[in-house]
Amino acid sequence: MMSYFSITRRLCLVVAIAVMTSSCSVLDWFDNKPDASTSVKPVAEKPSDWTFFHQWRVDNPPLQSLVPDEHMTLTGQCYFSADMLALLKSKPKGLLVPVIKTTRDLTLSPDLENSVKLYQVLRSQFPLSGAGDSLTFYQTLLSSIEHTCPDNMTREIDSCRFKRWMSYVGLEGKNTVYDKGRLTRWYTSHSSIKYLIMGSGDLFNSDALLSARYSENSRVITEQPLPVREKSIRPYLGSVRFDWVVPGSDGQKPFVSLGSCTLSWQELEQQRRLHGQGWMDTASLAEVNKLLLPYFIELMNEATKAMPEQTR
Repeated sequence: MMSYFSITRRLCLVVAIAVMTSSCSVLDWFDNKPDASTSVKPVAEKPSDWTFFHQWRVDNPPLQSLVPDEHMTLTGQCYFSADMLALLKSKPKGLLVPVIKTTRDLTLSPDLENSVKLYQVLRSQFPLSGAGDSLTFYQTLLSSIEHTCPDNMTREIDSCRFKRWMSYVGLEGKNTVYDKGRLTRWYTSHSSIKYLIMGSGDLFNSDALLSARYSENSRVITEQPLPVREKSIRPYLGSVRFDWVVPGSDGQKPFVSLGSCTLSWQELEQQRRLHGQGWMDTASLAEVNKLLLPYFIELMNEATKAMPEQTR
């Protein structure tokens, strides 16, 4: 018979071998790898932003008296946020607000000819509402401004008398550019339109619109001294910008930009940096915008072709 010590010795050897051969499974038990049988839910990938850059040269440009170069270099840039791309992916209807032109007296009016040209280019990429909606929205914007009863209005509105009385007794609300209630009613009655394309969202958010007209030959909303009109419109001249905007909610500006395209004249910008921002008078800057607008439409023709595939 085997002695007690021999048996114990053999048992220890068996246990040691068992531990050695099972060491991997023991370590695996402590490993915190996920169970292969557990399904991992895929995370939806948010679209990234989209940018576009285009530069070209135009020989013998107009306005050489302002910028004495034999050519002008045009630089176009577009930026669409991921939120804008996500919105476009669902193919919603948009609306092109009429192109705005600045006249020599620094008042604003719709440029219907260039509105049609830009509309024809944009509709290849963006499902746009018709021209009738575009014009009625512009009229709603201007009537909304009038119904805030700004100073120096050029026509009488009965409700403004009541608002003046409210102001007299201290019940007047906060002054804004627009009567937001009128805009909200328009949005509600055109619920299929989810975004707007407009010439500079900042311009439409500003009180420069107080110097706007319903049409080229109609009266301006308010009578403003020329220095006031000049100060309000100057920041938006010298380059062409259009914004893709959505209506702002409470506490936000009326129009919130989710994307934009801008066209600038490189040699002109160099001169402005050299001589200072006040180097060129405001009326001449308005002429620059008039010159650049057809080239901006050309830029949009290229940009729409380069848009991400999923938004087409």
